[in-house]
Amino acid sequence: MEKLPIRIFNEIFISSKIQLEKLYQQDRPAILFVKKGKGLITVQINKIELSENSVVLSETKSVFKIHSLSDDFEVRAITYTNEFVEKLGLKLNKLKVFKHFKTHINESAHLPKDEFQLLWSQLNLMTEILNNQVPLTYNEDVIEHLFSAFIYSLSSSLLKQEKLKSNMMTRQEEITFEFIKNVFENFRTEKTLQFYADQQKLTIRHLSSVVKSVTQKTANQIISEFVMNEAKILLSTRKDAIHEIAEVLKFSDPYSFSHFFKKHEGISPIQYRLESDQ
Repeated sequence: MEKLPIRIFNEIFISSKIQLEKLYQQDRPAILFVKKGKGLITVQINKIELSENSVVLSETKSVFKIHSLSDDFEVRAITYTNEFVEKLGLKLNKLKVFKHFKTHINESAHLPKDEFQLLWSQLNLMTEILNNQVPLTYNEDVIEHLFSAFIYSLSSSLLKQEKLKSNMMTRQEEITFEFIKNVFENFRTEKTLQFYADQQKLTIRHLSSVVKSVTQKTANQIISEFVMNEAKILLSTRKDAIHEIAEVLKFSDPYSFSHFFKKHEGISPIQYRLESDQ
């Protein structure tokens, strides 16, 4: 069972592994289910308030930080591989719904209590089997079927939320949402506003105006936040030379990267690495 590409964590494990106010990066897609208590987290550039019966989805390579968790915080986090989801043979329409909602990077949904409780029960059953608390002859097959049922249940709940949200979303919010999604997918290689305006067939001026009105941040600020989060993760978790990190983030040279980093953080990449190691 160790090789099964699903992991489920509770609040005890999370609090023992993750420090408050420290940046982390996911190596898999993750879904967070909050049953009780409150918390405040940042995923990529979005601050999200966690509360009872809320669900948060985030994709591979999302950078996150936990700011606070209440003493009564109760949570389950499930991570999985995209390859595992693809091989389950889910009906195309349900898989499409799930994939569509996943594109809503780092959004939070508040589910009705009965729907949330169903998902929570499914998570607990999968946890018991993954931990071999209920030994079965066909454990892997059972997990695959349970995870399929879990995805169907989640997709059904999220589709309702999607319909509710689509009825409330303005055209400006749609443009901003699409812009942030595009930045998440492309910021490592594309840092010009022209690229993102072209993605939606908008002028730079119109895109900038819309994003600023919705987020109170400029479009360039949002692009820079994504780049800075990635740079900080690379500096604090890898020993690559500065010129290698500059290359990963597609800067023209190490000087350009260092100048960019110091402009936004106030210190050089080398200084940041030294401080993060302390």
